[in-house]
Amino acid sequence: MTIGLFKGVNKAGHPGWTRVKCAICNRDLDLFRAVDEKNVYYCEECVRKGRNAYFCDAHARNLHFRCPYCRNELKPYYS
Repeated sequence: MTIGLFKGVNKAGHPGWTRVKCAICNRDLDLFRAVDEKNVYYCEECVRKGRNAYFCDAHARNLHFRCPYCRNELKPYYS
């Protein structure tokens, strides 16, 4: 068995492992860049339940930093 020779989507550096989409506008959000750009918010409870509740900064402001599914407070991903 060879270790470290994964190819394609299974490769460790593939962008599919670190990208999510905004739940409202379907904009690509990169979680690695979100630490520097500070533009991703999420609902902790909905993500724990398996729902992809990630939001871009523009829609987080429009929602007054409240989750539209459960009405909990949105948290910044970078904190």
